[in-house]
Amino acid sequence: MTLKKPVMGLGLALAMALSLCQTAMALEWQYCLAPSNADHKIYFSGAFATSAGVGSADGSFEQALMQAHLSHDEVQCPRADNENSILAMLQAAVAYNQKVGRKVVYVRWEPAR
Repeated sequence: MTLKKPVMGLGLALAMALSLCQTAMALEWQYCLAPSNADHKIYFSGAFATSAGVGSADGSFEQALMQAHLSHDEVQCPRADNENSILAMLQAAVAYNQKVGRKVVYVRWEPAR
């Protein structure tokens, strides 16, 4: 009977630690974009889920553009808390860039996991 109390306490501590770990690894949603003002184009990735605070997608997207020899200006990777929000943001960004006369180019790219 004496052994059950420490085990139950350990179980509770483990459950609390798991909960904290899941919160720290909460998902965020992103997409990346990079205009090429000289070419009147803008490059977009698709939307993707990522763990909050993990790595820099902008650097990875920029490397992919450079390896493909695609001239571009500053890379940005907007974030949102959920998939619907990021998809709405992506759709609005595409519509805006089409409206101002930029050719929209989708790049097949996913961040390293």
